[in-house]
Amino acid sequence: MNAALARIREDLGLVGMAALAVLVLTAVFHIAAIKPLESRLQRLDEELTRLPALATPDGFKRVNSDVREERVAAFYDFFDRRQRVDDWLAVLYGIATASGLELKSGDYRLSESRQRIDRYQINLPVTGTYTQIRGFLEAALADIPVLSLDHAAFRRKASHEGRIEADIVLTLHLLRK
Repeated sequence: MNAALARIREDLGLVGMAALAVLVLTAVFHIAAIKPLESRLQRLDEELTRLPALATPDGFKRVNSDVREERVAAFYDFFDRRQRVDDWLAVLYGIATASGLELKSGDYRLSESRQRIDRYQINLPVTGTYTQIRGFLEAALADIPVLSLDHAAFRRKASHEGRIEADIVLTLHLLRK
């Protein structure tokens, strides 16, 4: 067997062996990469044929106006909360205290808007460790579903210091009543 392989290697030469290696790698690539993609494409094509045809010749989807109105109503219902702004601020302060952050005076203001959703911008300068600040932001965003993080800037007085000063800008989104 070894003699047969040696003879094939000698007959093919360096270029022939390289070509054979390319053929083998092509077959492996086809089996490992192309076949799974082809089966995925087939599944997606089958799923697409099962969906109702929403696309029009111009490429835009047409949605029933009742469905659209329901979606818009559901969107606004998400922001319709029983809690008032000061209730949410109390929750935010409680999360900051539980996280071990040192809160300095915050700045709260209502952004003027003609939209149905009021935006209360909250600027919070805080001091704590990176872990405390990150834990505060994660808990605040998880516990207050109508809150968004707009900006966070971190600074440290010295590289060896463990405490960080951060300026955090959050926005509270509430449906105008």
